[in-house]
Amino acid sequence: MGSNSDSLPYQASSADQIGELHVAMRRLMAAEDQSEVAAVAVETATAILDFPFSVFWEATDSELKAVTISEPLREHVEAPADPGKVMRHEHGSWLWEQYESDETQRVLVSEEKAASDAPLHGGITVPLAEYGLLTAGTDERAEPTERETQLADILGKNVLSTLERIERERELKRQRDNLDLLNQIVRHDLTNHLQTITGRAELLRDQCSGDALEHVDGIQESSQSAAELLETAGNLATVMRQTDWETEPVALGPVLSSVTEDITATYTDAQVTVPDEFPSVQVQADELLSSVFRNVLTNAIQHNDSATPSAVVDATDDGDVVNVIVADNGPGIPDEQKRTVFERGEKRPDSEGTGVGLYLVRTLVDAYGGDVWVEDNEPRGAVVGLTLPKAADDA
Repeated sequence: MGSNSDSLPYQASSADQIGELHVAMRRLMAAEDQSEVAAVAVETATAILDFPFSVFWEATDSELKAVTISEPLREHVEAPADPGKVMRHEHGSWLWEQYESDETQRVLVSEEKAASDAPLHGGITVPLAEYGLLTAGTDERAEPTERETQLADILGKNVLSTLERIERERELKRQRDNLDLLNQIVRHDLTNHLQTITGRAELLRDQCSGDALEHVDGIQESSQSAAELLETAGNLATVMRQTDWETEPVALGPVLSSVTEDITATYTDAQVTVPDEFPSVQVQADELLSSVFRNVLTNAIQHNDSATPSAVVDATDDGDVVNVIVADNGPGIPDEQKRTVFERGEKRPDSEGTGVGLYLVRTLVDAYGGDVWVEDNEPRGAVVGLTLPKAADDA
């Protein structure tokens, strides 16, 4: 250790130093802003080194300013609550040269170079890239040992890594917020335009016949498809922003009933068959569970070449899980596509869509801890099966 062993209540042992570093690493992992990182850095440097005057210097284009200082240093500083008022080093100073060196160094400082309010004559400097500098010093002309320099370097690397992580997270949050705003604006405006198109097409219907009426039907069908795609894209955007998925108990029956009623009202030429009642259970999911069933049912009807598209919906309580099936009478799905149809960008053979609907289904069901698959229906068509875990209270 350095010769200034009387500056601290005790001289830290190797085990103490390593222990303090481990504690610091855990605290840094949980840190959310630079001020918290600076506090951890200064406290740890003071604890593991025999150089009690620790400082976190924040860098600007023209100077280094002390933003956090150790307790032993406070009595030497004229404004301990705001050390940056008096503890500054301008561009070109000796400390600035240490900051620009980009490597941890042991230093001895002359009386002329030392800060007048904080007589730091011996110590360690640890550059922290563009963020600033971490220093640990003493008022004696004591040079740090090689081990102390290594410990300071390890601490500095972890501090720098944390500062970079916080900056990345801040930038990602800013980007997510901007995307959220763009998503809200686009969805709102496009939804209004689609509603206007649908409304005007309905007005034209009363004045058209023959081929013109078919064009009106086409406009309304395209508007409906665009509205559904817009909703799916919005839900997918929500899913893709998730970093820590939280589920909750959701009553299955009301969700299935609401979705099947909406699909029946939307696709009046289709036949949707449901049981007299769905199982009275709760599954572990979230508010997007309805999007799972809506996308599966919409696919069953939209991509159906039968004269009367049909979808049979059923659900069974099977112990710890609930099985939901949607069976259609369409063209079915080839065996080679049964495993890939839920992947991003994949779609049914007869589909002109984007393939995001079933990808959203797979993503959500996986997040809920369930499973989804496809098999053949008899005599024709496809069956989409979903397994959803029951909520703990229902399992």
